[in-house]
Amino acid sequence: MPVLAAGAAHVSWGPVLGVEALVCFEPDMEEIDRRERAGLGAATDVDVLDLLLGLPVGAAVRTADLGGRERRALAKAPAGCVDVDSGIVTRRARPPLIASLAIIAGSRGWRHGLEQAGRFAPFCARAIVLDRPPRDPATSCAEADFFGVGLLVVTGGSEIEVLVPPEPHRSGRLAARTWWFTEEVYRTYLAGGDLGLRPVAALANG
Repeated sequence: MPVLAAGAAHVSWGPVLGVEALVCFEPDMEEIDRRERAGLGAATDVDVLDLLLGLPVGAAVRTADLGGRERRALAKAPAGCVDVDSGIVTRRARPPLIASLAIIAGSRGWRHGLEQAGRFAPFCARAIVLDRPPRDPATSCAEADFFGVGLLVVTGGSEIEVLVPPEPHRSGRLAARTWWFTEEVYRTYLAGGDLGLRPVAALANG
């Protein structure tokens, strides 16, 4: 598995939300180390994540106090998510990373890239990278800006020109779907998709 550096921005490359994307993230090294020791990879079952959100981290909860749906989720929780002993469940897992920016290649045109970037709107900031300037820069920049999507263009081989900066993502209360997204990014990383700090230009050039 690639080595993650604490406090460093990392870029995972692979399919997320049905889109090949670069996702920049900050790892939670303590949680990732804990998962490695426990043999836990990415936990992508939304029902299990919903259960975990309802349990305080590190605090004992009686299984008798759980509802039927929660007990069913507990039964399929991967090892390392919770500890269960003598009718007591203790949550151990928390999100392994925080996603900050998803970058999508605009190889099929900026409009198509804009549609794909929209899938990431609930989870993080978004940007499209093009391998050449758009034919109608005024229109493309206006639409990208309207939807809060950054528009980047590779110039001079590896230089990046920012036509429209990505709108910062406004994080809200952690929900099961948001946690699921972080697990999908983590799954891509575990599959060997960590690119360290690979230049964005590499995405535009395939």
